[in-house]
Amino acid sequence: MWCNGGEMEQELPIRFALTKLSRMIGLLKQDVCADGEVLLLLPCKSVHTFGMKVDIDVAFIDDRGRVLKVAQALPPRRFCSCVAASGVLERRSKVDNPWFETGGVIKLSL
Repeated sequence: MWCNGGEMEQELPIRFALTKLSRMIGLLKQDVCADGEVLLLLPCKSVHTFGMKVDIDVAFIDDRGRVLKVAQALPPRRFCSCVAASGVLERRSKVDNPWFETGGVIKLSL
């Protein structure tokens, strides 16, 4: 679930990437998060889109779930980072679906 600046709430299916290998692979595999899921990479301070065939949306978060930096429609062959981040949320880019905004707060519930 995510709260964007306290104004909007939406539930999103989340898949976790907690191992070094799963974080390194991320969305490179076509079947990972293919059904609209969001991938949460923990810990993570940077992402790349080398080897990707599609744009991705990225949100860097701190350990309290605050969105520190957002990159939408990040094209292939790019690198993006946020030194203060403790994790990253990413998905295949969807222009018609809302994405996180800087300053928003992410709330996870199981």
